[in-house]
Amino acid sequence: MIDEKKLQELIDKEAIRDQIYTYCRALDRIDNELGYSVFAEDSHVNYGPTFPSGTGREFIDDMLEQHRHMISTHHVMTNILIKLDGDRASSETYMYAACKFHKGKTGSFTVEARCRDIDRWEKRDGKWLIVDRVVAGDNTFIYAPTKENDLENYNTHRNKKREEDHSYEVFKEV
Repeated sequence: MIDEKKLQELIDKEAIRDQIYTYCRALDRIDNELGYSVFAEDSHVNYGPTFPSGTGREFIDDMLEQHRHMISTHHVMTNILIKLDGDRASSETYMYAACKFHKGKTGSFTVEARCRDIDRWEKRDGKWLIVDRVVAGDNTFIYAPTKENDLENYNTHRNKKREEDHSYEVFKEV
């Protein structure tokens, strides 16, 4: 016999995970609208010194404006722990981000950030949305490659404009 409550819990947890991954996609594809879809309109975000206070929409606008000036970004979420209580949930997600910046005439440098996103969620109109996010910064590193190991030319599939990103075309087919 199927335990309906347990099944719904699995469905809700998967929906939250999907939102977490959607957030990464929005950042890496520079897609503001997609980023907005993860946060409630009345959400609050505190991302430490990077973004001390504001709404989810303001956070997405601020982050993506920064990302537009980078060569490439790569966000990975892992160790996702989710606790549910009806239409409310909490999660802790380990985040790894590598952001590559121009370094003038000498090439580029990469900032690697490792932190945890601590979120409160609410299910509104059948969709899980972040209502409160606090980042717990764990550690950050800056790498300045030498000319010999600068991998700038390896970013051949990175497009700043989401319309040019091949993944959008592929997902439209499904």
